[in-house]
Amino acid sequence: MENYRWLAGLIAAHPDGQVVGRTRLQKEVKLLQSLGFPTDYAYMIHFYGPYSEGLHSDIGLLEGMGFVTEEECLGQGGNPYYIIETCDRAPSADVSEFNEKISLMVKADSVVLELAATYDAFRDTGADHEDALRRVRRKKGSKCDDGNLGAALSLLGNLELQAN
Repeated sequence: MENYRWLAGLIAAHPDGQVVGRTRLQKEVKLLQSLGFPTDYAYMIHFYGPYSEGLHSDIGLLEGMGFVTEEECLGQGGNPYYIIETCDRAPSADVSEFNEKISLMVKADSVVLELAATYDAFRDTGADHEDALRRVRRKKGSKCDDGNLGAALSLLGNLELQAN
């Protein structure tokens, strides 16, 4: 049950207790785990970078218990995204020691967050800086353009995660 409490606490720490996008939540938890966030979700590289099936399942369980709600919305081009919101009665852990890091990620563009988490995941597999950059560019293509990859590395530096 500990993962649930930490996950609910993370969602509650967002403005209005809402996370806009499952992908964003996945990436935030991945980066927070690298910073010592006490959840133990296993990640694999997926279409949008690091992905945890366990985290996805836990959101469904939290929703089933009435601790979070997920609202499906349609974005530009008709693509669905989800707003995940905690309920007042959700048993959440105190994530205050991570609030500064959470705030940095909340402010980050979703593509920048995705690139940062993907780079971090490649570093976790033992890739050095140059190899991780090469792999991110190959995996993410044009998402790396327009300064996004540089912004991702800057975000990692601000989070005090390895970015070189």
